[in-house]
Amino acid sequence: MKAMTTINANGHMIHILPVIKGLKSETDKVKDAFEKVQPNKVAISLSKEEIEGLRNLPDDYEPELSRYEEIYVSRLGRYGEVAAPPPCYVAAVELSDHFGIPLVPVDLDEVSYTDLYCAAVTGSALFRHSTRTWALRHRSFNAETPEEFVMLWDRVINGMQGFRLIESKRVEAMANGILDASKNSKELLAVLELERAQEVSELIQEAL
Repeated sequence: MKAMTTINANGHMIHILPVIKGLKSETDKVKDAFEKVQPNKVAISLSKEEIEGLRNLPDDYEPELSRYEEIYVSRLGRYGEVAAPPPCYVAAVELSDHFGIPLVPVDLDEVSYTDLYCAAVTGSALFRHSTRTWALRHRSFNAETPEEFVMLWDRVINGMQGFRLIESKRVEAMANGILDASKNSKELLAVLELERAQEVSELIQEAL
């Protein structure tokens, strides 16, 4: 899923916008979606804590990137200028706040995510995951577009069983959150990370 798609949820319209985390150019995609949809509610694939973090960024904010994030930024930079925090999310939060549109976090909150991570990822899996950065630095991602790269990256990073389980639970949480938010919303815009957007869309349609 690359373009925005619309799902009719019993008369409540859900517009799912896949975005690429990091690319500055995604800001325009978010602005265009707000203008086109004119949403009266916005859902976003962030936790409530992450939204508050974006709203309270210090002026001298400097991102602290993990080794995986450093490699991701380096590779994504081949397709355009990259920034942190993700410009797509910053734009969605700022536009929602500017127009007074309710913004609904639909990702797992920090406590739920931490509990799930501890239960799903074994010590051996965590060790293997943490030692793969050297190979990633030398891996060739044959992707012509940023969308292709992001999906390839996701398959490599979240391919292990425990990490895949986490992403599956995130998809469930996002789909349920969007469906719940849509019940009293005529036009709901869901700004979702590209990696999970298709799965969320399919789960929503299965539930209708």
